[in-house]
Amino acid sequence: MAIALDFGTCNTVFARWNAALGDVETPYIEGLSRRYEYFDPASGEQHRSLVIPSLIHYGEGGGSRVGNQVESEGLVEHRGTFRWLKMDMLRGSTMSRRINGERIGFRQAADELVGRILLFAQGEAGEGAEDLVVTTPVEAFDHYVEWLGGAVAAAFPGRVRFIDEATACILGYQEHVRSGEVYAIFDFGGGTLDVSVVRTDLESEDAQKCRLLGRAGEEIGGMMVDQWMLEALRSATGIDDRDIADVGTALLHGIEQAKIALSNGAESADVTQLNDLSGRLISHTFTAKDLHLLLEERELYRLVSATVDRAIEQAADLYGTRKTEIRGVFMVGGSSLLLGVPELVRNLFPGCPTYSENPFEAIARGACRYVGEEISAALVHDYCLRSWHREAKDYVLVPVVPKGTQYPTEKPISVKYLKAACEGATRLGLVITERSYMTRPEVIYEMSGGGLKRKGCVDRDSINLRELNPNDREFIHADPPCSSAERRFVAGFGVDANKRLTLSLKDLKDGNGNGNGSYIQTSSGEKVALPVKDFPVVKL
Repeated sequence: MAIALDFGTCNTVFARWNAALGDVETPYIEGLSRRYEYFDPASGEQHRSLVIPSLIHYGEGGGSRVGNQVESEGLVEHRGTFRWLKMDMLRGSTMSRRINGERIGFRQAADELVGRILLFAQGEAGEGAEDLVVTTPVEAFDHYVEWLGGAVAAAFPGRVRFIDEATACILGYQEHVRSGEVYAIFDFGGGTLDVSVVRTDLESEDAQKCRLLGRAGEEIGGMMVDQWMLEALRSATGIDDRDIADVGTALLHGIEQAKIALSNGAESADVTQLNDLSGRLISHTFTAKDLHLLLEERELYRLVSATVDRAIEQAADLYGTRKTEIRGVFMVGGSSLLLGVPELVRNLFPGCPTYSENPFEAIARGACRYVGEEISAALVHDYCLRSWHREAKDYVLVPVVPKGTQYPTEKPISVKYLKAACEGATRLGLVITERSYMTRPEVIYEMSGGGLKRKGCVDRDSINLRELNPNDREFIHADPPCSSAERRFVAGFGVDANKRLTLSLKDLKDGNGNGNGSYIQTSSGEKVALPVKDFPVVKL
């Protein structure tokens, strides 16, 4: 049996293949699942989905609760509750929080949340679960994919495969898909916006393939909108940092509900929260007009339009695909229902049908259908080496695998010869960086000790550049030692099926005619003898 997991910023969805039905289903998992009702602007109808809130709570005595267990017991705003962990992992957070006298890291909490969900999911699936498909954002860095792979491997003994969220969507809306046509996927969730353009190739009724033509992403989502609304409430009511630190998480929950109500057609929505410590009552009314103006001022609509344009431009540059060829737009993610967004997407694709009846479950359901299929994908990031520029007298990033490269690669995309900087060197280094082209808005507030803390602007380079081997830049160990005059090592770079940069490395020098003892060392301390082929760089 195949199962799939779509780990989301706010909600997670589990899907499984039902052999009796011959189709995918999203089962209700007692204690974890909740029924989420939403309004579909395309059909004008109410719909219901099964989701697992992406929450984990640590209580006294070391016990933990996950998913709807946290919500049903009123623990969402408790300082022992971790939320938005997907965004923390995407950003490589190393933060921790002291709870009940014990310091718990965000990564530890994320590991346990994913593990507990999978444990419950496998219990629901029975002993027949052999394949697990896990979804990842289009713009995810290798570190995130590596973390998520480790988290699910610790809890699932079978085969684990990855598929990006936007590609899975095309399979989730399969009833609207025709072979040989071009479609756009608009995936707008709690933390990220991903837009992809794909061409389908349906070879039979039960086997689907599609080719990624263009894709683009931004680190914006419902969580960011909630924080913008919190900033607007702060300005309107005059509350200070102390009030936000005291009741910020509860206030955000009320703001989120107001955002949903306004997006579902309400003209206004009240947000009220009492600060028990100061006795102050915080109250504010948001109107639909207020929210629409706020989203315009924060340039959300502009960012959405620009992201759609970038995906379409890449499809045109790589494959000559025109916007007029797109035959349908599939909407997924809770923020695809955000006030003004459905109308904006329809205006960006005039005369093109949009589908939004299954925004929460489509990705997980599509991922479950993905088992056994081959889907061609293209990179949206550059993989670069840091190199000294003599004229500029500074280091620059030189791509070794550029964005737009189709993966997985059958052979190295680029080959570099390496030599030592000095005579007798026993270690050689490379600084390998993954470069994104997102326009990531800075976070206004961040979780701190269970409350919220105001955060200033974020340096763009610290967000859009992610070094893959920060723990050891000199990971190549030469035995025998190097001569500065010789090009000693040859390195080839490719990309594997999980979109990870890979390194193939060979030492060209024999040690006294009997081979050599050269090796690379991983971040875990493991020594891997040369030559190596298709080794994931993120492990260095």
